[in-house]
Amino acid sequence: MSKEVPFVDWEPAITPEEVFSDIIGVNEIHVVGKRTYWIEMRPVERGRCVVVLRDEDGVVRDITPQEFNVRSRVHEYGGGAYTVYKDAIYFVNFDDQRIYYLPNDNAEAVPLTPITNEDGSLGKYAALTASPDGTKLLFVYEKEYSDKENANLLAILDLDLAAKGISEPQIIVKGSDFYADPIFSPTGKEVAWLQWDHPDMPWDSTELMMGSFEDNALHMVKKVADGGSICFPRFDSEGRLYYVMDKQVDSELDSGNWWNLYCFTDAVAQITAEPAEFGEPHWVFGQSNYEFLPDNRIIAKMVKDGADCLVVIDPETKLLSVVETGLTSYSNIRTDAHGRVFFIGASAKKSYAISCLDIESKTDEILKTSSSIEMSSADISLPKFISYPTKDGEHAHGYLYMPRNSRYTAPEDDKPPLLVMAHGGPTSSARAVFSATIQFWTSAGFAVIDVDYRGSTGYGRRFRDELLSQWGVIDAEDVADAVRYLIKAGKVDGAKVAVRGGSAGGYMVQRVMTQYPDLFTVGASYYGIGNLITLVEETHKFESRYIDNLIGAKLPAGEKEYRDRSPINHLDRLKAPMIIFQGTEDKIVTPECSRELARNLEERGIRYEYVEYEGESHGFRIKKNNVDSLSREFAFYRAVFSS
Repeated sequence: MSKEVPFVDWEPAITPEEVFSDIIGVNEIHVVGKRTYWIEMRPVERGRCVVVLRDEDGVVRDITPQEFNVRSRVHEYGGGAYTVYKDAIYFVNFDDQRIYYLPNDNAEAVPLTPITNEDGSLGKYAALTASPDGTKLLFVYEKEYSDKENANLLAILDLDLAAKGISEPQIIVKGSDFYADPIFSPTGKEVAWLQWDHPDMPWDSTELMMGSFEDNALHMVKKVADGGSICFPRFDSEGRLYYVMDKQVDSELDSGNWWNLYCFTDAVAQITAEPAEFGEPHWVFGQSNYEFLPDNRIIAKMVKDGADCLVVIDPETKLLSVVETGLTSYSNIRTDAHGRVFFIGASAKKSYAISCLDIESKTDEILKTSSSIEMSSADISLPKFISYPTKDGEHAHGYLYMPRNSRYTAPEDDKPPLLVMAHGGPTSSARAVFSATIQFWTSAGFAVIDVDYRGSTGYGRRFRDELLSQWGVIDAEDVADAVRYLIKAGKVDGAKVAVRGGSAGGYMVQRVMTQYPDLFTVGASYYGIGNLITLVEETHKFESRYIDNLIGAKLPAGEKEYRDRSPINHLDRLKAPMIIFQGTEDKIVTPECSRELARNLEERGIRYEYVEYEGESHGFRIKKNNVDSLSREFAFYRAVFSS
């Protein structure tokens, strides 16, 4: 029988230790014949990434040896860190960023690339893909320099020559600032890829290129498409080039406002014209939102009204049908020769898992779950998708979770504290999937609003582009409006409002707490940005010009605007305590960003706590640090609410 206890005094149904007890990250599925491969990121092994194989007999085992960590540092976010050709695996090792070759399951890993290049640069590699005949390895190649901006290129290794010893990659494309998603055609005679230049990010503007590949070089290179954000180039079995694209248009009703599917043969044909998204921002390599079935139909993830669905598309008739699975999230879609579909899926009640689905028989099999955490349905809070009005007459969105814990009921007149979650990116999005972290908070008596402020992905190009020139203004207002909306609706206690976020979400925490000091009671900034000028001076190449478009100006001309949008310059307005978390090895939001904030809070006598984790980078991977940060955050909120 439940006890009557005020929301603020509920004890969570799961502990921080249980939240991170056996959780792993699963990513980058590859299917070769009857074998399925994926990467597991293991917090209990200090965040080590391992290539795992499920063989034709259903036996699951690690493939990469214990001393290796399969993770790329290209763009610092990495991805696309391995590929498979027949029984051979090619992978990037995190510590030295070299490409290694594993001839078969039981072989010793052999390095193919040098520790440093002849020009003194460090080679970094991503988006590894083998040619159809297995003689070439194609990839994005980033040369990291200590005294100048990195160079980004497309390159190959001739695997016949590489077998004879270590060699530097052969560059086949250069001249643009960035490259992504290089792929071979089924014959190996063509290569397609994406490229873009500063100050654009890949979700702003990209070019889709294609050329003939012969004698280890590209010929007759041509531009297939540009003028919008292009992602996921794919050749079908007959050599037709597909891709996803959106563009800037006048109306959100225009199909160009949405990431839709296109096909190029001799001319471009639009395959879908849905008010929905088939693409997503290119933050990491190795993503796959659609794939071809044996009959060349397409199985794809489609995002509409904040939720994913799985669809089959006939490119000839342009007809689309939904595959019912009961899930609300899909990623890493792959197929095999038998028409089975492999993906990472989740729902509001189920955490992420690798699934194998036969879309004809509707039978499915779970190959690997990301967590075995089991909670009673009586303790699970389910998300409600909401759209709420913003101050300027538009709308923003979010998922609302109300407190739920079978051990407690709250007094009739009691209202729960509110926890606002601000996602990173800032082009990311809230997901309606089971999160042990969210359930920790809701079972601890909090209402949680996971906000999709303007700039978030999943609502079309115009919604995403609302953030351009308005970062730290329109998104902060949307977060504040979410709080006002819930207070006005009588759902939460307006005197107990916490806000948490990481990276750009950490910037949002600091921004709203200084811009709306009477609205927020406490905040937690994870590797957040306090000083935009410090960020620009110290961050990596991929995002070094990102701020130009988000602020609408570049340094030094825009220094006044950068200072105005930097929370660190408005700490005189801050009234609420803040807890700050940072990793020492973060190359994206460097430790100085958080240390500078902590020093300023100390000088001003504002209540704060600063926690720095040795060896962590952008996004904590080590189990004990995740447990510690969640425990500290919870204790910090409790102390503030009771003071």
